[in-house]
Amino acid sequence: MKPILLICAAMVLLGCEKKEPEREANVPDVNPPVQPPVKETKKSPAKPKVELTEANLTPGMEAASKAYEAGNYQEAARLYTLELAAEEAKPAPSWLQLSYLHNELGLAMANAGQYDKALEHFHKALAIQLKQLGPEHPYVAVSYGNIGEVNRFKGEYDKALEYYQKSLAIRLKQLGPDHPDVAVSYGNIGKGHLSKGEYDKALEHFQKALAIQLKKLGPEHPDVATTYNNIGMVHRYKGEYDKALKYYQKALAIHLKQLGPEHPYVATCYNNMASVYKTKKDLAKAKEYREKAYAIYLNKLGPNHPYTKDTKAELDALKE
Repeated sequence: MKPILLICAAMVLLGCEKKEPEREANVPDVNPPVQPPVKETKKSPAKPKVELTEANLTPGMEAASKAYEAGNYQEAARLYTLELAAEEAKPAPSWLQLSYLHNELGLAMANAGQYDKALEHFHKALAIQLKQLGPEHPYVAVSYGNIGEVNRFKGEYDKALEYYQKSLAIRLKQLGPDHPDVAVSYGNIGKGHLSKGEYDKALEHFQKALAIQLKKLGPEHPDVATTYNNIGMVHRYKGEYDKALKYYQKALAIHLKQLGPEHPYVATCYNNMASVYKTKKDLAKAKEYREKAYAIYLNKLGPNHPYTKDTKAELDALKE
């Protein structure tokens, strides 16, 4: 199946309250692996150009965030587009609001499969951040990661790895080697190597990410599930199918508990398991899991999303 972009990888938010740090791309992904939601903690950078404040959330932004977290990416994109237009129409738009909205709109469009539009908004967010915060701010690292994710899904793997490495360098310097955001960068780099077929390098980076996540986030965090999924993908591509299923099942258990049974990331786990069972010639189980994935994608992403279409095609092939 073709990959569809979040993730990732890979920030979140309420009413007129202050926002949390911007999300990193976190898109449901089947082949290669997923970058699920990341709520990144914020740490003061070294001497930014201006003192960072928080973007204020309007009711429309709150509604958009809720739609995004529920996996309703097209609705989230619609709402964020309205909010961005309203901010741009002001006599003196806030750079912080604009940066935030471009990032969130990019994420929603990426998850909806609109990669070029997503890139456009991520680059706009990056330009604002570079001007206002300087080149070593953690938010700049987020934008680099997001741009890398979209490039990866477009098949531009070396370019993706270049952006992932930029993101990692900032995070290591500003946040330290054990920060969960550093784990996000390791996971992204692992996905880049996995996409290139460099399985040992991919596994090395996924294991680095997992060690940080287990230590800092605990064994049931969605980011841990992401990394289990990614490790499972490596074993699948290496032909180690039982190991792959073991890690996919670990990821599924966490996603079911933390995100609920109708989230697109749950569907991603089902699809990954279906692919393994198909390879193992267990077509009954492959069909069972593919049907579960298709039902979720159809409900959450709609019939025209690439994930829905690809899963439907896979399902139809199993029925022939």
